[in-house]
Amino acid sequence: MLEIDIFHERLKSFPSRYMKNFDYVWEWKISKENGVNSILSRKNLFEAHFRLSKILNRWQTYRNGDNTDSIGTLHQSLRNIAEAYDLIRNLSLLEFDKVPIEPLAEIWHELGRVKEADGKMNEQGIYSIIAVCKPLLLIWGQTLAFDSNVRKNLGGRFQIPKYQGKWVFSEWIDGMYQICEELNGSPECIKAIEKESHSRYGMNTPVPYGRFLDIYYFEGI
Repeated sequence: MLEIDIFHERLKSFPSRYMKNFDYVWEWKISKENGVNSILSRKNLFEAHFRLSKILNRWQTYRNGDNTDSIGTLHQSLRNIAEAYDLIRNLSLLEFDKVPIEPLAEIWHELGRVKEADGKMNEQGIYSIIAVCKPLLLIWGQTLAFDSNVRKNLGGRFQIPKYQGKWVFSEWIDGMYQICEELNGSPECIKAIEKESHSRYGMNTPVPYGRFLDIYYFEGI
């Protein structure tokens, strides 16, 4: 079960520059998305790519990757996942068991290939977990980024690859189901996350549960 006091402590100590990086995309997303248009629709795609590229470079998402034009591939992949993203964008981590698998799989392969040689998908579907989850965290807010600290901390209790930087799709999905269950079993922490989100981003806006849990698990379990 998540501890509300620990949540507040870790949120307070989290470096503000990283929160600002997330907000640079998230606040723009909130301003642009409505029932019809998403940030990956044709009229918003250029700016979505620009904002994501800026933050993902700061977060060293494609460092040591095999694609010499990862940012160019990212633009193609964002365009390709627009419909899949539209199918999941209104669903939250609280209801991850209701998120359709097909669009998630499409997103997995499209974002994963951005770090692969020549931007090609691989037959095994094995990709850098952060290549998928860092951009998806920024635009959806419901997945954790799963960087090395988070993987190490979660690996003590959850069944996820603790020391592997590359995962298969089923490993990510299984990890997300476990985190969803943990979150739903912590109603006080859900309320604390929602209160913090409403304070930062306004009422009646999507709550980025994955972002706040990424902060929580970054320093421990």
